[in-house]
Amino acid sequence: MPSILIIDDEDNYLELCRRYMPEHSFLPPARNYRETAAALRRYAGQVDLVLLDVHFNIPEAELLPHDKQPLLARGGDPVKLIERLRRSQGLYILDQIRQSHPDLPVIVMTSRDDLPLEADAERLRAEDYTYLLADDYLDARALKLQIDGILAQRERHVAAAGEPFYWGNSAAMIGLRRRLGILARGRLPVIIQGATGTGKSLVAREFIHPRSERGGPFVAVDLSTLPNDLMAAHLFGVVKGAYTGATSSREGVLARAHGGTLFLDEIGNLGLELQKSLLLVLQEGAYRPIGATKELQTDIKLVVATNENLAAMVRAGRFREDLYMRLNPATAVTLPGLRERRDDFQELLEWFMRRVTAEAYNRDLLAQYALQRGLPAPGPNDNLAVTVGRSIPPRGDARRMHVLLHPSSFKLLQEFDWPGNFRQFEMTLSNLLTFTLVDLVDRPERIEPEDLGEAGRPDIIPILPRTVSDLLRPMTAPAAEAPTEAVAPESGDLARLTIALSPAESLNAVSCAVERQYLEHLYERCLGDLGKMGEILLNDAGAGRKIQLRMNQLGIKLRRLKRRADG
Repeated sequence: MPSILIIDDEDNYLELCRRYMPEHSFLPPARNYRETAAALRRYAGQVDLVLLDVHFNIPEAELLPHDKQPLLARGGDPVKLIERLRRSQGLYILDQIRQSHPDLPVIVMTSRDDLPLEADAERLRAEDYTYLLADDYLDARALKLQIDGILAQRERHVAAAGEPFYWGNSAAMIGLRRRLGILARGRLPVIIQGATGTGKSLVAREFIHPRSERGGPFVAVDLSTLPNDLMAAHLFGVVKGAYTGATSSREGVLARAHGGTLFLDEIGNLGLELQKSLLLVLQEGAYRPIGATKELQTDIKLVVATNENLAAMVRAGRFREDLYMRLNPATAVTLPGLRERRDDFQELLEWFMRRVTAEAYNRDLLAQYALQRGLPAPGPNDNLAVTVGRSIPPRGDARRMHVLLHPSSFKLLQEFDWPGNFRQFEMTLSNLLTFTLVDLVDRPERIEPEDLGEAGRPDIIPILPRTVSDLLRPMTAPAAEAPTEAVAPESGDLARLTIALSPAESLNAVSCAVERQYLEHLYERCLGDLGKMGEILLNDAGAGRKIQLRMNQLGIKLRRLKRRADG
């Protein structure tokens, strides 16, 4: 039975809740902050939710802040100051609660019409807030709806811990899950905002679409990757003969997403004319393929994503205001970046480590590692356990392998700024695991000590702090890439290239920029032959894998280099 603490100087709300919500346990009420702190200590870990009134008609000595001199020193009527403190005392109490219990769900409530709660409730990270109407039935129903919703979200989180980007028990993430769950079930479009790499497409595909209760497919389009002259055909389809090169009729993504969810990433890249066509889809569920004489009907749940400010684009005339309003901006959600998820960081790290473990390349390396050390090869559903600390985890399942991360390495990862958010984080962890495994697999006879019998722990894979530092260092101050023409070979000697230096924030950034230029152009001169690069750089034609890993670490995209060479 959930336990709820009511913080109020009167018994009205307590009596109301006990009468209409007997399924919950209501703890003895707290009348001021002193009693609140004592109750939270007494019932440590047992309070599931707090109902907090705002207005407290209590003696001056019991009011927060305890030291009122700084407020009195500003001047004004002391009597009015004390009355203001009584009117907003609940917010002062919530501020103190947040310092010791940052994730405890709190519903702020008041029956006074002259106390605006929205801004303060959000600032102090209240789970919810409500204005009560002095009608027992309506007030009880409103509170019950809020209480049950919050508690159900927490129970559902325990049962569905694998939801992408929704682990952790922070109030902000629970509120975001709840909001997205509601938006998913409605027919209106959803705008997902957030910086690059925060998982907008993953949220649309793995959270919103399954909860939309639509039987059709999920279709995703990244508008930033489509040439402007092909965007209309890709979205709406084309009829054979509509233009030169249209040798056959092709359906667009609107047809393919019929009955399901259409996700348009980087919606800000949609041209003004196509915005008008998309507006027609939202207004009437109709569109016209290029070259068609009649309209087609479509039924889609539209989800759009952007890392731009659409409202600013409207003001600048780059986005239609009528389309913007149709996209339902009042309910837009913003996904937090990795730097804002410090409280959930270990869970995120463990989840992503399981994810990168499943990559084919790392899975092969793990199989080689296990074979060399006489361990059972990990199965397709076997994951690495991540342990943060100095002590070795106890021996468990023979098939269970552990990654051991020193606390200093964990701190480096946790405190890194992660400008590329989850995408950059996943790539770094993948490289971290790969670099560690490559060293262990390539030189087992030199690395492993003599047989230690039962004392040996080959199931432990320690990640060295130096490996973490080396991977993060090139990303701390990325320097702008020098133009291609600035690097030129001299006399056909691949070991000698002219490098263009650019100022940067640190010598390390300059060094990484130089190395990045050299490797890119050596790759081009070697026609993509990594073995040849290994021979030039390490006198080892079999070192191509190490060259590739280093290029990945520096953020060099081999696919981009190949496209540039082919072009």
